[in-house]
Amino acid sequence: MRAHPHKRSTGRVRRAWSGGLLCLLGQAGGADELEFSHGISLLHELKYGPDFEHFEYVDANAPKGGAMTFSSGEDIRNFAGEFDNTIAAPPGYGRIYDTLIVRSGDELGGFYGRLAQGIAVTDDRQTLVFRLHPEARFHDGEPVTAHDVKFTFDWALQTIDGGLVLSWIDSVEVTGEREARVHLKETLKDSHLRFLTAEPRILPEHHWRDRNPSETTLVEPVGSGPYRIKRWARDHIQYQRVEDYWGRHLPVTRGFYNFDELHYDVYRDATVLRESLRKGLIDYYVENDVRHWAGSYDTPAAQKGLLRRGEVTSRVAAGMNTAIGLNSKRPPLDDVRVREALTVAFDFDWLNRALHAGAYQRAFSYFPNSAFGATGLPTPDEVALLEPLRDRIDPRVFSEPFHLPASAGRGYGREALSKAQALLAEAGWQVTGDRRVNPAGEPFEIEFIARNIDQQRILIPYTQALKRLGIEANIRLVEVAQFIRLIRSREFDAIVRQLVLPLPPMALLPFQFSSAAASQPMTSNLTGVDDPAIDALIDHALNATDMDAMVAACRALDRVLLRGYYHIPLEASTDTHIVYWDRFGQPDTDALAVYESPAPDTWWYDPQRAERTSRPR
Repeated sequence: MRAHPHKRSTGRVRRAWSGGLLCLLGQAGGADELEFSHGISLLHELKYGPDFEHFEYVDANAPKGGAMTFSSGEDIRNFAGEFDNTIAAPPGYGRIYDTLIVRSGDELGGFYGRLAQGIAVTDDRQTLVFRLHPEARFHDGEPVTAHDVKFTFDWALQTIDGGLVLSWIDSVEVTGEREARVHLKETLKDSHLRFLTAEPRILPEHHWRDRNPSETTLVEPVGSGPYRIKRWARDHIQYQRVEDYWGRHLPVTRGFYNFDELHYDVYRDATVLRESLRKGLIDYYVENDVRHWAGSYDTPAAQKGLLRRGEVTSRVAAGMNTAIGLNSKRPPLDDVRVREALTVAFDFDWLNRALHAGAYQRAFSYFPNSAFGATGLPTPDEVALLEPLRDRIDPRVFSEPFHLPASAGRGYGREALSKAQALLAEAGWQVTGDRRVNPAGEPFEIEFIARNIDQQRILIPYTQALKRLGIEANIRLVEVAQFIRLIRSREFDAIVRQLVLPLPPMALLPFQFSSAAASQPMTSNLTGVDDPAIDALIDHALNATDMDAMVAACRALDRVLLRGYYHIPLEASTDTHIVYWDRFGQPDTDALAVYESPAPDTWWYDPQRAERTSRPR
């Protein structure tokens, strides 16, 4: 890693080149032997030096004021919302708290202190040291101390969810009122830093000492971040900007958090939600349905340029916007031939033409349209990782590029269905009459879980195709609470889900695909991936010491995951489609490779524009 020094402490400092990474290192002894920096990177030289004033992708002079209204699909029922909590926290909840570090939005791997005024790493790269800002305060005026950091990590590590996400942490030590040492079980990696930008958010020990942060509560939280809760009910929540927020002058927050208020209104019906958006009751909405993106917003307000559509290009993530996860722990889906048969039987081209106006691109990778996605045949670097696993993986990984059957998009894909039928027969499923049965005479039945009508629309034509194969396929439409229960208990056959991962994807690979996560109810390994070969490739990705090694490991992992047919990949993630009222100013990011969406945290309220929309705020 290379980092610009923030303040040099007394004592000896060394810079070492190791494995292609420039590393800012300090001796493993006392704090006075460490060199503290304002930022850290394991992938490249930091873009911003120690005296930077703000990130380039924000307007540091953006005015404060006004409000912005969003929509949410879940009731406001819990103000804990941390690890192992059974009920999600409200939307926007993360802005109440600060994290130790943040990631810059225009670097692939640049991390800068937020609560942390200084960051240091010991020589062995197994201790990460944070020195907190002396000005850091919680909303009740109490200082943020190293004891709060230790309390937060200690609590998170003893939870099921946190223990998995933060399994690389051994312990946290308080070495001063404002200094905490995070001792690692392994050498520091880029993925570790990525976790720390989001979790854990540092909690006030004095508020939570006699409470359990994993238990649902409606006691309003005490945070340290730029917003606090102003008012709430089950169907809405409003956040108010903290005027004297301790971090408002930090270079990592200048130009951010410009609205005096952020509102989230709960809508349980998408049709009502879109009508509210067209009427101006919602300011900003991410439209995930391409049909509505193309045809639902041609209104008089849109024609006047008041209701606008936009596309946000984010380089921070890649994956499958929609996929059908197959529970590999449940028979008959525990047979890879069955999963492959179900995958090839899905006619994506028909779906894309008939329902999506041909707007989508199919995902042929877990990391499509990125350097980490596998294409063609394995490179020599990939083969070097795959060869020791040859006896455990599909031989086609070495000899055939991964592809899925294409069709004309009209009628049933006969070639694909024929291939699916052959695979099912090979797995022991034969057709008797109009039903497909196993040697015991048991019929092939599968139930798909959908959360909304849009997902149901995707599944209906697919179930009809499966019935042509003699499979009894049903769709079960569930509400949010039931959906959460089903995925946590893994009581489903197949489920429609989103599978988008950050780039580089290492941070969430264990959470999504490792054997350790397969049996954990709070992880995202919903399909039960439990394969030593995949575990080995995840380890290679996590232990990579340069970008080339990361890319090779992720591509090799991609190939093995695809040949496991744990998911039926549908559309690849693309630009984010947004619909918003022209009431706001935005920073100019056209010339920058921005990895984070600029809205809403870098937008600001514009009174003149708001006046044009007949809804001054």
